[in-house]
Amino acid sequence: MTELSLEAIDALLLPDFPLMEDVVDLHHKVRVYEEVDSTNLEARRLLDAGEAEDGLYLIANAQTDGRGRQGHSFYSPADTGLYVSMVRTEEDVLAPDTLSLLTLAAAVATAEAIEETVGVAPGIKWVNDLYYRGRKVCGILTESYGWEDDRPSAVILGIGINCSTDLFPEELKDSAGSLTTGGIDFLDRNRLSVALRSRLLYWTEHLGDPALLKEYRARDFLTGKEVTFERNGASYRGLVKGIADDGKLLVELTSALLPKSNEQLLALDSGEVHLIRWEDDAV
Repeated sequence: MTELSLEAIDALLLPDFPLMEDVVDLHHKVRVYEEVDSTNLEARRLLDAGEAEDGLYLIANAQTDGRGRQGHSFYSPADTGLYVSMVRTEEDVLAPDTLSLLTLAAAVATAEAIEETVGVAPGIKWVNDLYYRGRKVCGILTESYGWEDDRPSAVILGIGINCSTDLFPEELKDSAGSLTTGGIDFLDRNRLSVALRSRLLYWTEHLGDPALLKEYRARDFLTGKEVTFERNGASYRGLVKGIADDGKLLVELTSALLPKSNEQLLALDSGEVHLIRWEDDAV
């Protein structure tokens, strides 16, 4: 496992920034922290201070208060993971009609970066988790900042990846895993962080490209599987039929034992779904 280093990251990014003034500008857009409470919280502080321009990319070796969706925490020990946040402020990226696809874009970007630099292929569990060998290896937290009319003034894309973590808290032992689970001996976190930055920039600027949903669907492992979920306080069971063009999860209700609904095909736009039975080919 490599040590995270701005110098190493600079060296990998230099071909994209050939002029000295561009390299100096890069240091305003890429920041590396040994430890931070949360890269998303740090991005928010920089936005508050007016110091976060579009494309700002924060990288941390450890987080003391890593955060996930729905108030969950994200375990972020030192030296074994990669924890990043990217700030996007461009109007085209924050367009209301594609805003809901940002988390999907982050998931595809992360999967591609892992495939390119690590050589393993994680699957995507709608909407914001990546799994490898049946265990969660990555979580994504997308947060809006400063709403103006029908759009936020910025969006923060937070991504936590378990690279080589092998010791987890008791409550995570049965569900969490890392990218090195398959016996990988070497993982370059600097190269992974650079590849992830590149893919995030690309996909957040191509939200309307049909290829985004094609790539997401190719990695989705819930379609065709039975899941449980909650909606409006009631529990449901259903068969996942696919991902809609707006990123919603399409679920056909299958259980008569759970609350009945006049809708047999539901389009979920938020919440957690749970796979009923993990199989060897689930991811």
